[in-house]
Amino acid sequence: MFGSVLCYVTLRLLGEGPNDGEGEMEKGRDWILEHGGATYITSWGKMWLSVLGVFEWSGNNPLPPEIWLLPYMLPFHPGKQELFDFMMVYLPMSYLYAKRFVGPITPTILSLRKELFTVPYHDIDWNQARNLCAKVSETA
Repeated sequence: MFGSVLCYVTLRLLGEGPNDGEGEMEKGRDWILEHGGATYITSWGKMWLSVLGVFEWSGNNPLPPEIWLLPYMLPFHPGKQELFDFMMVYLPMSYLYAKRFVGPITPTILSLRKELFTVPYHDIDWNQARNLCAKVSETA
């Protein structure tokens, strides 16, 4: 789901219309909607869609940057994680989460809000969306 939604959004931002690509855009969008829509994207995808303005920040699980202020001696301090990728991803994500950064809302963003969800954007239960994940993403 992560790759499909972000590829679709990228193509739309690069100028492809929702019905362009000799039917391929429709196929991609249909696949996304058949698997629950963009509310079922993984947490990284939810964060990036929130930055774009296609997803509400309230639909993300909290990523508090304050955890970096905890004493380093604690075993769960993010700086002690063995996965370097975790540190390199969590720090900027927590910053964006704290700022609730959202880019400009353009006509394309408004269109994506209509294209990627199975219910109208204003009716989405963002609290519930926090923990949704497509089954195809669970096995990847």
